[in-house]
Amino acid sequence: MGSARLPGPPVMAYDYEFLVRIRAPRPTVFERLLRIEHLARWFCGWCRIEPKVGGKFQFGGETCLVLPEGRGWETTIDEGETLRRFAFTWPIQGTATRVSYELEDRGAEATLLTARHVGVPIRDSTCGTLQDAWHMCLGNLKSISEGRSDSVRPDHSPVDAMELRLSNLVEAPAERVFAALTDAGQLDLWTTGGVPQGRARVETRVGGAFVTGLGGPPGRLLALEPDQRLVVEWPQETAAARIELRLEPKSSGTAVYLTKTGYPPGHAAAVLQDRGLWSDLLVDLKNFIEGGDAGFANAHDAHVRES
Repeated sequence: MGSARLPGPPVMAYDYEFLVRIRAPRPTVFERLLRIEHLARWFCGWCRIEPKVGGKFQFGGETCLVLPEGRGWETTIDEGETLRRFAFTWPIQGTATRVSYELEDRGAEATLLTARHVGVPIRDSTCGTLQDAWHMCLGNLKSISEGRSDSVRPDHSPVDAMELRLSNLVEAPAERVFAALTDAGQLDLWTTGGVPQGRARVETRVGGAFVTGLGGPPGRLLALEPDQRLVVEWPQETAAARIELRLEPKSSGTAVYLTKTGYPPGHAAAVLQDRGLWSDLLVDLKNFIEGGDAGFANAHDAHVRES
């Protein structure tokens, strides 16, 4: 008699859902979801799309949430309603995941976008977590829909140093940016993506506590130069991590330069995770300052669940 084959462990899958407040009419947002010149600014590096049910959708490039398996991804739009919703299947690692967008009016000049990506076999991408990558991309969608510039995109390049360096341009004066970094109420709004949790805390003095809206152990302010620079140190298991945020006035606003050091040798995965997280947060900061709202209407903890 042949032996019975035992079932393997269940395959884990993840469902993502993001509710995004966009200060633009629904037709404007719908166009940003489907036109190639807009998709290349928030979703992918290149694409070809037939914007109709049954139409082909091909996309790729190094700014995708997940790097293509080959030259690019190929799928079709399998459901839709003009100016209101559409959906497509995205095959990732042999799994037919599904992406859908639904748009609702919020008055005459605003839209609530519900973006879902369900049945996903991975939680981490080569640019950090898939949650942070989606959050970053949808933040850029909000920005361009509101007539502003896109900014930080998913970065899949290999980690080649035990430090993190990022930058973004915010179209506002340095004093406005500095206030968003050091006022606890504002910090709570943008570091949570738009749903404050009451966790942020800032003691604006050298040696004072610093906690973002995501919570966690408090950091300690090591340096504080109004409208120019702040340095925060966070405790870790083996060493202290240090983040420096430096502001530099530009003709069109303020450049924000972020540097994080203190990673133990060989912890490239931690650098990668932080690259995704802080890239996402810099997009939120830009939206909060320029548009008055980081944009997300559901809490960070509710964006992903196991299925």
